[in-house]
Amino acid sequence: MRRPARPLDPPLPLVPGGTIAVLAISSPSKRDRIEAGARALERKGYRVRIAPNVDSVERRYLAGSDAARLAALNEALRDRSVDAIAFARGGYGAMRILEGVDYQALRDHPRPVIGYSDLTALHQAIAVETGIVPFHGPMLNLDFHDGLSPGSEVWFSAMLAGQAPLTHAFDPRQVLAHGRAEGILFGGCLSLTSALLDTRWDYWLDGGIWFWEDVDEPVYRIDRMLTTLRLSGRFRSIQGVMIGRLKDCGEESELGILLSEFFSDLGIPVVRDLPFGHHGDNLLLPIGRPVRLDTAAATIEFPEPAVRTGARS
Repeated sequence: MRRPARPLDPPLPLVPGGTIAVLAISSPSKRDRIEAGARALERKGYRVRIAPNVDSVERRYLAGSDAARLAALNEALRDRSVDAIAFARGGYGAMRILEGVDYQALRDHPRPVIGYSDLTALHQAIAVETGIVPFHGPMLNLDFHDGLSPGSEVWFSAMLAGQAPLTHAFDPRQVLAHGRAEGILFGGCLSLTSALLDTRWDYWLDGGIWFWEDVDEPVYRIDRMLTTLRLSGRFRSIQGVMIGRLKDCGEESELGILLSEFFSDLGIPVVRDLPFGHHGDNLLLPIGRPVRLDTAAATIEFPEPAVRTGARS
């Protein structure tokens, strides 16, 4: 459902020495890739715990049963020694367990929950149920296994430590429509946002700035999902659009025409090919926090801390 654009509350910071629980609530991974990604996080100074079901397989596409995946998530949410929750990978399955998540545990002890792809479902549910900022950001199977770029590495640590403002500069050639906007950031994987329309966990902000990306979706399916949003009037309510790097979503020429058709004449700033999505090397993005998009300056700025500043509680 459409909601007024109000900021979410920041969680506690994550600093070196903190413990990250790595979970699999969607599809299975190869354990060696997750362990390699965990070592990369450990080299950054974090302690890492890997859930036992990361390489479990149920129905070929789930990392274990719904009960097992939900139990691992709730255990991490209830464990106050866990300073942040990250994920092995996306895929599919997070939607199946949303009704059983212990949201109160996160409200009682808010920590960063970091992921993308299928984790968009959990992010939207967290935003609706808790009012706490979740983070669209790197996961172990791809980002930490393959390595973040130096800029993304610095951004990750700085945002989770509460540094602000943080500014990302983009190439002016990435602009689809010019303008300047400020609003509350929301979004994630387009197919999950589309799948959750008109559910309890539909999280669309009137007056917000929408970001989205996707993978393995033919152009006609991207067209269909965007058309659904347009026909529902949702494009008329937003202040700007940030599009990530779309992976395996058809020919660039056809995709470019489609994006121009949908976004070039909305009268709001629109930028594409930003560093988030299924290509990896994801720039950490705080859902529910203020963001400024300025195509003249070719910058995206987060003017306020994404986590609580001061001592941990």
